[in-house]
Amino acid sequence: MNDHRRFGSLDIVRTGELDAHRHFALMGPEPLSDDFDARALHDALKKRSAPIKAMLLNQHIVAGLGNIYVCEALHMAGIAPTTPATRISKPRLEKLVAAIKDVLIAAIAAGGSTLRDFAAPDGELGYFAKDWLVYGREGAACHCGAPVLRRIDSGRSTFYCAKCQK
Repeated sequence: MNDHRRFGSLDIVRTGELDAHRHFALMGPEPLSDDFDARALHDALKKRSAPIKAMLLNQHIVAGLGNIYVCEALHMAGIAPTTPATRISKPRLEKLVAAIKDVLIAAIAAGGSTLRDFAAPDGELGYFAKDWLVYGREGAACHCGAPVLRRIDSGRSTFYCAKCQK
């Protein structure tokens, strides 16, 4: 079904055929799966000179990461969002993968990040926004004391700490 008056579609696919389906065939690994580790991320990035933030938002590299969680994970890993992907060492990628998983697990436990009028199907709001270290905190002090900065990359806000993230 594909109704142009709605923002979505529904495809019914046999479970065994899901990985080959046109919407999933080129998708990167699920970030909370065992398939997503530093080696997989390194392999996906080894020929990519684009900034790491852009690469993490690319669904062909890793599935399902959004702007908030990428900003938070990069901060936790101490990696500047503008760092070329090819310049990140394997030990730093290990730290980044751990940060991505930690951010997602914390966000899920808190019910996600409520923005504007979002609510879960049961009406509950997500409370992860209370734990944001950098996202949406432009001008506020980072835990190191330096101000959280904001820049626009590809039309998206990027929040980071120039002191903590190199």
